[in-house]
Amino acid sequence: MSIPQTPTPPYPEYSDAVLDAPANYGILEQLIGTWVNVNPNKSATGWGLHTTCMPSPGTNTETIFGIFHFLCEDYTEELSFAPVSGGVRNRGGTNEQFAGAIEYKQSVQRVSDGVGIHEEVGMYLWLNEMYNHAATEQSVIDDNGYPLISIGAGANGPNYVPPYSIARSGTIPHGSAIMLTGNFQQDVPGKPAFPTGTDSWSAPFVQSWPDLQIANAPNLASSPLAISPSMGASALLVPPNGNTAEAAPLNLDEPAPAWAFDKSLTVTQPDSNLTYFQRIVADQHYPYSVRPDLRLRDAIKDQNISKYTLIQLSSKHDGGPQGGILNTPFVKKFANVTEMSLNLWLETVIEDGQEVLQLQYEQIIFFEFMVGSNGQTTRWPHIQINTLRKKPAC
Repeated sequence: MSIPQTPTPPYPEYSDAVLDAPANYGILEQLIGTWVNVNPNKSATGWGLHTTCMPSPGTNTETIFGIFHFLCEDYTEELSFAPVSGGVRNRGGTNEQFAGAIEYKQSVQRVSDGVGIHEEVGMYLWLNEMYNHAATEQSVIDDNGYPLISIGAGANGPNYVPPYSIARSGTIPHGSAIMLTGNFQQDVPGKPAFPTGTDSWSAPFVQSWPDLQIANAPNLASSPLAISPSMGASALLVPPNGNTAEAAPLNLDEPAPAWAFDKSLTVTQPDSNLTYFQRIVADQHYPYSVRPDLRLRDAIKDQNISKYTLIQLSSKHDGGPQGGILNTPFVKKFANVTEMSLNLWLETVIEDGQEVLQLQYEQIIFFEFMVGSNGQTTRWPHIQINTLRKKPAC
């Protein structure tokens, strides 16, 4: 069934019977259940992955330029969604919104030793259930409306059209709370398209990711690369010999370049951009350490996917109502979380003639801490990706 992306005025008239109606969860209803990694062969593409840059021990925000610690780890997780019964009523006078709320809980463990590395709770909200609530004789009497408002006022609107269909709130124990908003595109034929070769590196510098943009996100705001321009990344990388004529993008489908393993760079070119992010390219998880969502691409490479739905949320939009992020004072000072986006693909996989629902996600978060030699604040991507299947219902 096709689900409209936005409600269409005029809205149905509100009555108290709405209070007893079941909640409408829209496209989010497909999330309900518990999702886990299904990786019996323990293949690399079957695990989740995160990349995280953090301040290095001994550094501070005022005097040491961008010395950072880098982590790239495989993880497994359990991601559960449970519906909140009944629509959640938001009263706006003439306009009333009944949100369909779904609680989520995410628990993440490192593959190497089973240690927990992330816990998160929150809610997804479906925001498209709208009603018109005109003034009645009883409301005018109860609320002392006469003579300023008459019976039937508001019957013809104005109607509020929600700018976004979906919202997500979330809290993590590090001390950050998020509000993301956005939209969805349902039943896109085929499988999600991911780049290959040099496009995997260079495309994010000239076009938004993914190609299908539905959340009104700022242009190029959420690059899928684990190395941001403020960390020295650029579409064309000048080799260690300094010959700009040989500048070229990384080909993320080929082995890491030799300079990634050249230990002399820290001495011969201590201020080089390549030296700065060399360890990310040399990481054992390459190319996923550089562009984590290529693991999503490789996980579905041999799958028969008939269609998918993309849910795209962001804390920041290109104009209009915004989401946001709040941090505790310590986090705000030393690793300020400033921006977050989510791409979530719900894929219909055909296996043995049966349809199987699969969830892939990519979360891109930006920390801001320390400054570069040019005095500008450095933006550090923190990226999480995973491919999950639903646990069978008990």
